[in-house]
Amino acid sequence: MAPDSSISKLVVIITFISSIIVPVITDNAVLTASDASSAIQLEREALLNSGWWNSSWATANYTSDHCKWMGITCNSAGSIVEISSYEMDNNGNAAELSQFNFTCFPNLITFKISGTGFLSGRIPSEIGALSKLQVLNLSQNHLTGTIPSEIGSSRNLFQLDLSINILNGSIPLEIGNLKDLDYLMLQGNKLDGLIPSSIGNLTKLTGLNLSLNKLSGRLPREVGNLKILELLYLDSNNLTGPIPSTLYHLNPLIEWYLAYNNLVGPLPKEVGNMKNLKILLLHRNNLTGPISSTIGYLNLLEILDLSHNRLDGPIPSTIGNLTNLTSLVLSSNQLSGLLPREVGNLKYLDSRSLDGNNLIGPIPPTIGYLTNLTSLNLGYNQLSSSIPPELMNCSQLQNLVLSHNTLSGIFPSEIGNLTHLRQLDLSHNFINGTIPSQLGNIPNISAVDLSKNNLSGVVPASVRRIPKLIVSENNLELENSTSSENAPPPQAKPFKGNKGKQRKIVTRL
Repeated sequence: MAPDSSISKLVVIITFISSIIVPVITDNAVLTASDASSAIQLEREALLNSGWWNSSWATANYTSDHCKWMGITCNSAGSIVEISSYEMDNNGNAAELSQFNFTCFPNLITFKISGTGFLSGRIPSEIGALSKLQVLNLSQNHLTGTIPSEIGSSRNLFQLDLSINILNGSIPLEIGNLKDLDYLMLQGNKLDGLIPSSIGNLTKLTGLNLSLNKLSGRLPREVGNLKILELLYLDSNNLTGPIPSTLYHLNPLIEWYLAYNNLVGPLPKEVGNMKNLKILLLHRNNLTGPISSTIGYLNLLEILDLSHNRLDGPIPSTIGNLTNLTSLVLSSNQLSGLLPREVGNLKYLDSRSLDGNNLIGPIPPTIGYLTNLTSLNLGYNQLSSSIPPELMNCSQLQNLVLSHNTLSGIFPSEIGNLTHLRQLDLSHNFINGTIPSQLGNIPNISAVDLSKNNLSGVVPASVRRIPKLIVSENNLELENSTSSENAPPPQAKPFKGNKGKQRKIVTRL
């Protein structure tokens, strides 16, 4: 066959095929564009049908382009990818979340309506159909009902915040399917039941907050699988049993809140593994046994509260290694022995409460190194000897409580150095001597309890001006008159438990 003939036939074939294919491609392109336009129109109608974008705040600068409406962000194709607003208002009425048709938003990545109490009602199960959703924040609303199990289908979620609502029921097992989660915040609801062990599947979590709920049962050991967790808040629930040993290997943990539960068992030496901890709150549980000396390894710790447990034994001297500590609360335990002198190393300490224990011996003079201290409570112990004069170097003190001990010696006149003092309680001790006039010269002193000591002499006029002064059960002299023009009016009752003549002194018996 001649070459020209073959070429002619080939041209005819190509022309024929093109006549078939090109219209098909063109028709498909038209259909695709039409579908996209319809989908975008569907999104716009869904916004309007929710009723959330009809009020004045949304339509003040009304435009038909919904991508320009408040709280709406679209992609380049005009499809909504983010709905985010902290300013929604429904004329003071909460809007039903069920009014929002989530199925119309296949490209939604972020849904964040938080902090205004705008939303009410149940979380619809359709929310699980949002396969591209990465951020879901419905916090601080009035949502009720349970967390739908379908939420486990939104597997691209990396932030889930349903906190501070009125949600009830249990945490669904399907939550463990959200393996890309970085933050899970469910605090401040009425969730009950067990913490699901499937939560241990969320190995990318850096923050977990389940506090302020009604969760019960044991803390699952699978929480120890969360190897990059930095923030763990499980406080204010009804958790029972011991703290799983696996949790003490969460080395990246920075803040750990387990307070206000019913946890039992010891605080083991493995607590020293958690060397990145800055906040450790285990108060209001039923923990027993001694405080391990390994707690001294937590040298980044800033706040330590082990109060209201049943811990016993001495306070370890290694606590002096916690040189970044600003708050130390060990009150209402069964701690015994001497108050270690190493506490003087805690130069940043602002607040310290060791009341309600069985501590003995003198207050160490090293306490005078705590020049940032604003509150010190050593009441209800068995501390003895005199008040160390070095304590008066803590010039920032505002509250000082040394009551219910066996302290003796004279009332230090250096008390006047504590120029920021507001409240002083030295009651129920064996302090003797006279009340120094310098006490009454402290500018903002408002409450002083010196009752049940061995104080003697006359109460200085400057001290009598303290608004709330309790000096009963001492050996103070009382007189009928006073030359002080600023003295308060005479009271009907003499100082209870004191002797001598009645004096114009205000006492709160």
